[in-house]
Amino acid sequence: MNIFLGILVLPNIFMFFTESTSLLTRIINILLPLAFYRFCFSLRKKPGKVFWWLFYFALLGAFQIVLLYLYGESPIAVDMFLNVFTTNVNEAGELLSNILVSIIFVILVYGTGIGLSFYSAFSREVLSPAVRHAQRVTSLLLLGFSGLLVGINYLVDSKHFAIEDDIFPVNGTYNLILSFKRSAQTVAYLFKADKFSYHATATRADSLPEVYVLIVGETSRADNYGLYGYSRNTTPRLSAMKDELVYFRDAITMSNTTHKSVPLLLTSVGSQHDFDSVYCQKGIISAFNEAGYNTAFYSNQRRNHSLIDFLGSEAKQVVFLKDNMPLTAKSSDANLLPLLDQKLKAMKGGKLFVVLHCYGSHFLYKDRYTGYQPVFTPDLPNDARKKYRPMLVNAYDNTIYYTDRLVAHVIEALKAKNVVSAMIFTSDHGEDIFDDSRGRFLHASPLPTYYQLRVPFIVWTSPQWQSRYASKWQALQANRNKPISTNRVMFHTLLDITGINSPHFKANASVSNSRYQTATRLYVDDHNDYLPMRESGLKKCDIEQFKKHNLAI
Repeated sequence: MNIFLGILVLPNIFMFFTESTSLLTRIINILLPLAFYRFCFSLRKKPGKVFWWLFYFALLGAFQIVLLYLYGESPIAVDMFLNVFTTNVNEAGELLSNILVSIIFVILVYGTGIGLSFYSAFSREVLSPAVRHAQRVTSLLLLGFSGLLVGINYLVDSKHFAIEDDIFPVNGTYNLILSFKRSAQTVAYLFKADKFSYHATATRADSLPEVYVLIVGETSRADNYGLYGYSRNTTPRLSAMKDELVYFRDAITMSNTTHKSVPLLLTSVGSQHDFDSVYCQKGIISAFNEAGYNTAFYSNQRRNHSLIDFLGSEAKQVVFLKDNMPLTAKSSDANLLPLLDQKLKAMKGGKLFVVLHCYGSHFLYKDRYTGYQPVFTPDLPNDARKKYRPMLVNAYDNTIYYTDRLVAHVIEALKAKNVVSAMIFTSDHGEDIFDDSRGRFLHASPLPTYYQLRVPFIVWTSPQWQSRYASKWQALQANRNKPISTNRVMFHTLLDITGINSPHFKANASVSNSRYQTATRLYVDDHNDYLPMRESGLKKCDIEQFKKHNLAI
């Protein structure tokens, strides 16, 4: 029985050392679950059968240990459950192959538990009534003592302590329930948003041809852009045309997960302080539809039945490049460009809005530029280990180099069209690449880091646009050094640049407007609450990076 108890409480023991909660909270996080499990084992004479009953907690514990290995801290987040639901098989395989150490560990530990449970269930050995009674008494006493500590903790630390947030497996279970709720909200999106309207209207003559392109990058952090001062020239094409660009030095995202950040970019929710409203309103593509635009959404990511799919599918032309590809197929973002080129060539007049959703710099980095010669080498091995950081950075920088090529191609294509036009490029979030002593890697961690938050935000406008809308061009220039939250400003800036009128438009949230105002930087946390960035879980080393780069927080 003690072995079963040890296995079940193992994640709690690890979390005693990994979590930044108070000492009392970490003590409760061991004692309360231990008392509960011990009480359960006192109910039957066969401990192995009780372990079967508690298998859910064992499974949750295995998941928790893997995530502690990957991210270093925090309970299983709602967003992590949602990532499991929405990540495609290929992405999952790429990640799992690089966290084999933790996978093997949990298989050995929990596999041993399962084996022993079968032995216990079918052997003749049983716990005597006296032993079980003693266990029941001690477990109830421990439960009572733990409950007392919980009460004391609420009295002395009510601002930071909550059982549903700080005690495993309560928090994991609570977050799993929330993830099912959000999945149900996503499924119901088409019905809830069906009647929604932005009441958007065009304020410019239909006879004036205009083209606007939004490029949504993936996992692209500004710190690795030559354009943003990186030591390597990862953006030779954009750097060569930097005088034509307005690139915002101090831009951060409001979420470090794709499934949350992209909907924030494609709707007005980022400025509403109510993320749940995203489940009942359409995206910006619908606003362009209402204003009479021809719209297109081209994606190099797989459909995963998320809000992104629904928001993209509101366009009049929708192409997911991987729809007809095998699950293991690789596709470069460059494959998006012929679709855009064809769309521009077919345009004879009117107004056009195109969204390109890239796969950008998503891990495995080496697979993002398949078919292209790497610029920074060696880029192998591409394993998720700190000792391989130089190679990982090389491969990551290669993804930025080819993102630079893609964005520059879009700009050149718009120039060749020779009409009023503009392009905005940003990324959903950034990435950790073993940057400091924490050894963090990837993104979507329960708590964000500086490297996951700072992203590029680049605007290009044609000479024709600048001439016609000089005041907006001047506003872009005037606002370029102001701090922005990309998810707050994107919707309103796009409407402002294109001259679309809507009751949902906020001039003070548009960086192309002279009325733009900086606002408190917010982070949308795991429970969809809008938190001041300083309360998002950033550590001292993250704050230091903000200060080092002279960025607002």
